[in-house]
Amino acid sequence: MAANRIYWAITALSTAPESTGAAGPGGEKAITAANFVPGVQSVGITTTFNLEQVFELGQLELYQDVEEVPDIEVSVERVIDEHILLYTRCVDPATPSGNKTISAIQNNKVDVFMNVHPDSADNAGDSVPDAIVHCSGMYLSSVSFNMATDGNLTESITLVGNHKRWRQGKAHETGTNTHWSSKTPFVVTDVPRGMPTATNIDAKATGAVVKRRQNVHITPPASAGGSDAKVTSASVSCDFGREQINVLGARLPYHRYVSYPVEVTCDLEVVITDINDQGITALPESDNLSEETLKFEIKDDAGVAIATIDLGTKNKLTSVTWGGGDTGGGNATFSYSYRNFNKMDVHSHKTTYSIVECGDDANKNVTDYTSSISC
Repeated sequence: MAANRIYWAITALSTAPESTGAAGPGGEKAITAANFVPGVQSVGITTTFNLEQVFELGQLELYQDVEEVPDIEVSVERVIDEHILLYTRCVDPATPSGNKTISAIQNNKVDVFMNVHPDSADNAGDSVPDAIVHCSGMYLSSVSFNMATDGNLTESITLVGNHKRWRQGKAHETGTNTHWSSKTPFVVTDVPRGMPTATNIDAKATGAVVKRRQNVHITPPASAGGSDAKVTSASVSCDFGREQINVLGARLPYHRYVSYPVEVTCDLEVVITDINDQGITALPESDNLSEETLKFEIKDDAGVAIATIDLGTKNKLTSVTWGGGDTGGGNATFSYSYRNFNKMDVHSHKTTYSIVECGDDANKNVTDYTSSISC
């Protein structure tokens, strides 16, 4: 069925561990289960076809435009709620709960799927998808966590790889794991109808799962005012600087490695309440900085941690900017930028949620990261 347009309600994102089974048509490997990712706000998929021009003596016209391996980039933004973080789904899709250090997850890959349903459906999952885009063997390239006073907490990730295939969707074949047919449509488990209802780790059911400013608990550095700092926004960013290794005899890259040292940055905006404690002196004849601790905990309304972002104890201030306090009546603020290298431990806590499966009106409780939702 063709759609007149595509909008948010009829698309859905899911992830799965990298395929390891027997390859089907086009080189894709069968996926037996992919996990629906709740809270996704936007998805961008960019394909770059790398071309290298070859000219020859005696001819102005191009001799050959050599096509190299394409580069695929998937960018996703998601609100942070009481489900497993998208970051940990992408760096360790088999067991995303628990603590993830950069070194522990640097070699992990993930398969990403986006289902596109007909626009006659109210929700993705009400129907068989018209098409599914499958990006396999994707490495996490960058991540940022954004926390502000005037909106929802969000996480943004970018994945990179070399494989993308659009395939016709079809219904799940009940009672079998066969995912290929003579017409080579690709099958991935579908998403549930409507919105999941979360049960947080404190065993309290809630429909308002999206986290906001009141759910952020910070261990701020002394230079920003310490425990009394009035933080109005915070962001944590990390770019893994993936570089590929090519080898003779293979077209695809052998590996995309993390380029150490990895810089981890954190930006804080703080209302100036004590200029003596928050003002930073910068003298050319002395050392002005010390190593500082930075840690963020995102908690539910009962105070139970949902996610922890630990930047360790070796963060140093790189810049501080005085702003605001103008004649328009705004408050004066300091914007602090910190950095460390190789330290960003992200702990995503296991949660569960209740869903309605496709074609089934009965609620079923499923562990967030092991659910196999099928039609």
